[in-house]
Amino acid sequence: MAKSNKPKKPPEAKTVAKDVKPTLQARFWREVRGYGEAIIIAILVTTFLITTVGVAGSSMYPNLDGGSGTVMNALLRGDRLFVPKYETWLRRAGLFGEYRRGDIIIFRELADSPCRRGRRAFLVKRVMAQPGDTFRLENGEAFINGAQLDQSFITANGGSLSSSSLDEVVVPDGHYFVMGDNRPNSCDSRSYGFVPKMAIAGKATSVIWPPRRGDEMNWRGLKPPEAFKEIPGLQ
Repeated sequence: MAKSNKPKKPPEAKTVAKDVKPTLQARFWREVRGYGEAIIIAILVTTFLITTVGVAGSSMYPNLDGGSGTVMNALLRGDRLFVPKYETWLRRAGLFGEYRRGDIIIFRELADSPCRRGRRAFLVKRVMAQPGDTFRLENGEAFINGAQLDQSFITANGGSLSSSSLDEVVVPDGHYFVMGDNRPNSCDSRSYGFVPKMAIAGKATSVIWPPRRGDEMNWRGLKPPEAFKEIPGLQ
């Protein structure tokens, strides 16, 4: 049998993979990139999806606990609220309705507020009147669109209404009248007027921390008190 004169292929050389260690600079930038991506994601989530807000101070007592004493104590012991931020953007876009009477909202302190101390803070208050509502106070009793509001959601829990009075006002479009539940110790629309809708950062829907206070469960939803449903007009 004739032998083929076709030259044989040389055997393929085997490639041996070697572990190449990244340089110190490469490891550094890889770590920076990881932290940067995490921070960007966190910012996007808290800006557009959800966030939490801590209550500091006593202006919403007795329904919200802001801790007491030092700022650190307020941060550790104050109620922490859950805020769905996507609702805020949908409201600003006109896809959701108005904030309801009785809602607890978080908003940026007004620049000309007489209560302001240094940098503008984020405040937690309750919506008392919507755009188009009339509102007045008589010795602490609130009247919305001529109807007296049952404020037992404050007094039944040990809170005080104070004896403040306010002549009737009409809430303009795109604004809200807000008050703290702890009327004697709250700087609110009685002092700085109506809060613009665009200043509102969100609505608190629940208390998520701490889980308990004393012998009682502290986790709870934050729905408007039933008394606000008895008020005529928009809701």
